[in-house]
Amino acid sequence: MRTGVAGFQSERLKQLRLTFGITQTALAEMVGRAPGNISKWENGLQVPEADAFQRLCEVFGVSENWLLEKQIVTSESTPFFFRSQVSATANAREIAEVRLEWLQDISYKLQESLEFVAVNVPHLEESNCLLISDQEIERMASECRQAWGLGVAPIPNVVQVLENAGIICARTTLGHLKMDGVSNWYELDQRPYILLVADKANGIRNRFDAAHELGHIVLHRYISKEQYESNYTLLESQAHRFASSFLMPAESFVREIRWPTLDTLLALKPRWKVSVAAMIRRCLDLEIINDTTTTRLWKARSARGWVKGEPMDADFDFERPQLIARGVKILVENKVLSRSQVRQLLGLPLPTLESLCSLDKGYFTLPDQSQVIEMHLRKRSGRDTFFSETAEILGFPSKKTP
Repeated sequence: MRTGVAGFQSERLKQLRLTFGITQTALAEMVGRAPGNISKWENGLQVPEADAFQRLCEVFGVSENWLLEKQIVTSESTPFFFRSQVSATANAREIAEVRLEWLQDISYKLQESLEFVAVNVPHLEESNCLLISDQEIERMASECRQAWGLGVAPIPNVVQVLENAGIICARTTLGHLKMDGVSNWYELDQRPYILLVADKANGIRNRFDAAHELGHIVLHRYISKEQYESNYTLLESQAHRFASSFLMPAESFVREIRWPTLDTLLALKPRWKVSVAAMIRRCLDLEIINDTTTTRLWKARSARGWVKGEPMDADFDFERPQLIARGVKILVENKVLSRSQVRQLLGLPLPTLESLCSLDKGYFTLPDQSQVIEMHLRKRSGRDTFFSETAEILGFPSKKTP
């Protein structure tokens, strides 16, 4: 009699198959079983035998431990906020949510050994999205800038500002062009997470996406999943307004606008690192222009063929997250864990793991310099924090033990 593998986690198999876009029939053929077996494994009605389990690990490139680890279930009332086009499919959103959950899992495991930057994110206590006014949104954007020492100047690197505030960020491809980002407050570590989608974006767009997700984190922490689903358009417009205010504060942006035309706005693009489209919308929000002028600018922008892409879009590099990558490297460089041990601990498919950790391709396949020995990271007197134009993230202190 064949015995199934005890502890097999059916939900994780479903996540893998979903994110890799493999049908139950195709997976059944890969592991030498009937499609009905796959269905039963995913629904918890049956567990795979040892040989099929091993084959599943090989097909997806996951560690055995990962498929046996019980997934920590958090409250379903905490929403995942998506920046996406209305036509984005439910499948695209589900994949984005799974990837963000994987990022949270990676971070939570690393925090067993490393003490990450403390969360320093101002946020509204409001639980009714209908009561959040434009004035409140502008105030919160200004409060974030003040808390992080940004003043009213353009922000050199949005992603690293967020990481220095304790927000875990990653940027990865999903295979869906209509999804831009997803964010969530994670209950286990009370830390916000942002996943930026790289499938079609440019550096300018990704900056705004990051600021948009920050808007959800700051404005909508206590908004329920039911409210989000029933007021999706409103919450998206609120996050958009926040992003505009955060990137282009009224106090300084207004002073640089004499008479907004496409050419004068385009000239400001390298300084503010936002699109002409975003500047048009900001000018309207600040009542620098009226509806008639706004319509004229939109039509002129369309006539120039800027709808699918603006001049200078390709001139700006993507802002690469560093926090998780730095954590992994500290563990390896201090010989706390080898690359292979980190990979085994985190368990995910190698390309996915390197992407979510913002590590170079092939990082985990590089040879370790020496044998790992038992040791602890040196304790420091305080946590390294900073902000400068280069916005380089510094090292972590060690995880404090009781």
